[in-house]
Amino acid sequence: MKKLRYFLLLTFAFFFTVAQAQPTLVKKNGSTHFEIDGKPFVMFTGELHNSTSTSESYMKEIGVWQKMKDANFNTVIASCSWDVIEREPGKYDFTSVDHVIRSAREYGLKVVMIWFASWKNGNSTYAPSYIKRNPAKYPLVKNENGQTLNVLSAFNEDSKNADKNAFAALMRHIREIDKDHTVIMMQVENEMGILGSKRDFSAAAEKAWKGQVPADLMNYLSAHKGKLFPELEKVWKANGYKTKGTWEEVFGKSHSNTEDWKEYPFYTEEIFQAYYYGKYVGEIAAAGRAEHNIPMYVNNWLKQPGMGAPGGFPSGSPLPEVIDVWRAAAPAIDFTAPDIYINEFEWVLSQFSLSENPIFIPECRTDIAKALYAYGEYDAMGFAPFGFDGPQGQGAGGASDEEFANLGKCYGLLSGMGNMLIDNYNSDKMRGLMVTADNPNPSVEMGDYVITLTSTQRMRAFDYGQGEEQLAAENAALAARNQRQNQSGALIIQTGADEFYVVAINAMLNFTPKDSKAKGRVLWDTLEEGTFKDGKWVPGRNLNGDENRPNISGVGAMRIVVYQSSVDAPAGRFG
Repeated sequence: MKKLRYFLLLTFAFFFTVAQAQPTLVKKNGSTHFEIDGKPFVMFTGELHNSTSTSESYMKEIGVWQKMKDANFNTVIASCSWDVIEREPGKYDFTSVDHVIRSAREYGLKVVMIWFASWKNGNSTYAPSYIKRNPAKYPLVKNENGQTLNVLSAFNEDSKNADKNAFAALMRHIREIDKDHTVIMMQVENEMGILGSKRDFSAAAEKAWKGQVPADLMNYLSAHKGKLFPELEKVWKANGYKTKGTWEEVFGKSHSNTEDWKEYPFYTEEIFQAYYYGKYVGEIAAAGRAEHNIPMYVNNWLKQPGMGAPGGFPSGSPLPEVIDVWRAAAPAIDFTAPDIYINEFEWVLSQFSLSENPIFIPECRTDIAKALYAYGEYDAMGFAPFGFDGPQGQGAGGASDEEFANLGKCYGLLSGMGNMLIDNYNSDKMRGLMVTADNPNPSVEMGDYVITLTSTQRMRAFDYGQGEEQLAAENAALAARNQRQNQSGALIIQTGADEFYVVAINAMLNFTPKDSKAKGRVLWDTLEEGTFKDGKWVPGRNLNGDENRPNISGVGAMRIVVYQSSVDAPAGRFG
């Protein structure tokens, strides 16, 4: 009997350890963070170009693995293409997956894998040949005029089941070969939705449009009444909070006004399409998680200026205004993530953080200020410039050598902080600041101080008598540089009443008393350059005299200790 109890105890301990070891999302104090093997993990990553990971020899040829290692990446986002792994129905070849996992393990990196399958960027180019060549069995979307779009319809069981079977096979294979959890998360599909039509008008879609709103969606909305996305709450309330009816009976007839891209034209059509995309993708994700239960998310092509109506951006995409619809339809999906190439970075994060949706940015330009702002202000789980492996300056996120070097410095500093970031998630002790065209001097209150950030980048050339023609040329060069790389931002952590640690790019900081009635000025007690290693501060130069100011040019870190003095006169020239 004792032996049996001992055996059961060991068995329980084994399965408990395995369960604990799985990559997982952990909610704590109103914030979500990632854990691997039971330890907090912040992703410092980038996303490869779409086709890079299909070839092991190509990745070796361009030296991308060493490039990531040198730039202090701890994770890479790589794709798995349905048309590559299943060229014939039910016959799978995972060569393109195996080499990514093997090489990532060799270089000490984790992998977030993208499932390019039924949809990618609103189209269906990644479906296998046997799917593409048989539209009778695997039908495509029809627009309002009856034209066929290159988009698999979400109203077809055969397409969904083929995708589901392939994804389940992929996740089963990953579970079998990836015992040390190199693959930590899956993106299911990519920027899905319908481009060129506000919704699907195929026969199956029309039948669903004229039918009743499904009960699972109505049950979810009823359970979360009063806590829904504001626009969804608004239209549902305006129609009497009905719990039964057709889509237009429950949510109303949509307006078509597109003057303000932040409004919601054809909103009922968007809700309808989002639900059926969610059901399709939710079943795929659930089948995958049944094989290998790691976190899964979906990403977005954003609505934006010039693309303010469904069909201009992919209709049905898991955007914030339909996040509740997706949660009802696809509970196997953990969160939705924005691909951000538009200037309204702060607005996008404010929208995506509603409803406790954690922030992860799987695609962005190589902008260190944005990374610092996302980590510092929105507790981001990760930030990923897209296309870092391509020719410099090319592609949606292609970076210059200088930009990529700055990214590596930034990731090195942040990774050296250890758990300092996660320990300050959802705390007013950690904040982010970023200079934008609309806000050139952002500020934030921390403790007894107001901290204001100004860019150190020169906007105009110095006039030292070089002549009008040369001065104009220098100004033009500066303007071009600032247009390409207008990056100025900071992540600030307060560790004491008067002590702050700053990681920043091109930032000049100014401290003033939060109390407007306070007398005197805030002066610097200690200004110390340095870095972080294994969660500890490693001091560098102690700044004073001519350097007695908290300026960081390029990417760097600083420890700042301030005090409120009785001095109220402005500093002299060498203050």
